[in-house]
Amino acid sequence: MGNISIGERLRIPTYDNEAHITLGNIVVDEEKCNGCGTCAVVCPGKAIYIEGIGKNKKAKMEPVFPQCMACNDCAAICEKDAIRTTQGCEFTMYYKTIDRGELLGPRTF
Repeated sequence: MGNISIGERLRIPTYDNEAHITLGNIVVDEEKCNGCGTCAVVCPGKAIYIEGIGKNKKAKMEPVFPQCMACNDCAAICEKDAIRTTQGCEFTMYYKTIDRGELLGPRTF
């Protein structure tokens, strides 16, 4: 980044600026969730964590800047079907999000 001007540095989009990216969002059905933690392990953005003790463990989305990419890995691996993605990841400025149609759940094989 040493070869770009200050004006160019100000225009470079960053992942932690809400003006440049809209992150994904998930919803966890707490009645179905058994707190196994598989979703938290598989999440590439570390957007999910497990809260609680014993039988009260539940999956939650990180409250402060969850880096959810809406990849649906968590929904695909959840045996209880307790997670669904409600919002996809969208980029602005230099990055263009290709119209990918409606947000669907993961395929199961």
